[in-house]
Amino acid sequence: MTPKKPTVLLVDDEPEFLKSIQERFELRGYATLTAQNGGEAIEIAKKERIDLAVVDLKMPDMSGLVCITKIKEMQPKIKSVLLTAYGGDKVKEATEALNSDYFEKQNMGSFWDFLKRATQRLENTMAAAGLATHGDIEDAEKLSEEDD
Repeated sequence: MTPKKPTVLLVDDEPEFLKSIQERFELRGYATLTAQNGGEAIEIAKKERIDLAVVDLKMPDMSGLVCITKIKEMQPKIKSVLLTAYGGDKVKEATEALNSDYFEKQNMGSFWDFLKRATQRLENTMAAAGLATHGDIEDAEKLSEEDD
């Protein structure tokens, strides 16, 4: 059985930026799902298992913080990242309260460094699990949680 690729939900109302980060995630071996607003993202999260949600803060229908909150209500174990061009201490605090990471779009280099480290941790978990029972992420996560 081929290991399942981690699935990332990318949410941004700027189509060009969304396409750009989608391509970068796919080059790194992720399966991607995209949404151009919070409502679309929530509908996707109702139907698909997501490992990571990368969400823009300012969107026309709802804030990224509200979007992440609603997605986490459906999928509590999901990892999430808030991207914004409009950062500030209050946004950082709210993001941390959601157990999410926060990056400013002007500093995408640090985001890609974060992603590289997160990918390495996931690969190490799967390798340590011997690609788990069925060689998929769910089994590796279960084994990783048992170790904690």
